[in-house]
Amino acid sequence: MTTKNHYEILGVAPEATYAEIKKAYRELAKQHHPDKNPESRDGHHDRFAEIAEAYRVLSNLNRRRDYDALLFGAPPPHSGPKGPHRFYRPHYSGYPYFQYDFITPFIHSFFVGDLRARPTEKDRMQRLLLNPRVLMVAMFGALYFFKFFTSMAGEITDKNIEEKLFQTQSYYLSVNTDEGTEKKKRVKRDLFKEVQVGDRIEKDFFSFTYRLNDREISYWELPRFLLQVGMIHLVLSGGLWWLERGRR
Repeated sequence: MTTKNHYEILGVAPEATYAEIKKAYRELAKQHHPDKNPESRDGHHDRFAEIAEAYRVLSNLNRRRDYDALLFGAPPPHSGPKGPHRFYRPHYSGYPYFQYDFITPFIHSFFVGDLRARPTEKDRMQRLLLNPRVLMVAMFGALYFFKFFTSMAGEITDKNIEEKLFQTQSYYLSVNTDEGTEKKKRVKRDLFKEVQVGDRIEKDFFSFTYRLNDREISYWELPRFLLQVGMIHLVLSGGLWWLERGRR
C-alpha cells in the first residue's frame, strides 16, 4: 500500500489550483487506465484506483479542506494560513458556494480586505457598516439614480411609459439629438410630466440641471439623495454580511 499523500499521487504541489489538479488527473488516468494496459491489468488497476481517489478528494472544496487539515494541520484562527495554506488559492477563500470561486473572493477582497482573515462578529460589523468603499459605491449609485452621469441635447420627438418587473413603470423620452441621431433616454417621472413633444431639452455631464426650452429645471434634493445612498449602502452591507456569515 502506498504511503504517498494525494498530492504526491497526482504529482502536484499542495498549493495547486483546481485546473492543475484536473489536468494531472486526466494525464495519469489515461496513462494508468487498466484497459490501456491489458498485460498488467491488476497493477494498473490499483494505481488507477489511487489516482481516482486522490482526484475525488482534491477536486472537492470541502473534502480538500478537511484533508489538508488532517495532512498539514489546521491553521490557528485569526492568524492567517500556515504551511501549504500560505499560498493564495481562490477556492480556499472560505466560501462553500462555488468550486470555481473567483468572483466572490474578488468582491470580498475589494470591499472587506484579506480573504484569509477570520474577524470577530464585532469587527465584521464595523468593517461593513463603516466601510469607505461601500459608502463610495453607494454614493456613485445614488448619483447614477439622479442621472448625474448622463447628457442630452436635442428635440423631444416622443415620450412613452414602459411596464417593468413587478409592475413598476419606467419613463422614456425619444430625443432627436443635435448630431442627427435618435436616442432613447430614461428620465425621472417629474421631468417626464414636465416636458412635451417638440420641446428642446439639454443636460450636461456631471450636472443635475436640465434646460427645457428657455428655463432650467433641477430635481436635486439632498434628503432624497441621502436616502438613496442609505438604501444602497444597506443593500451592499447586507449582501457582504451574508457572504461573511457563509464563510467557513
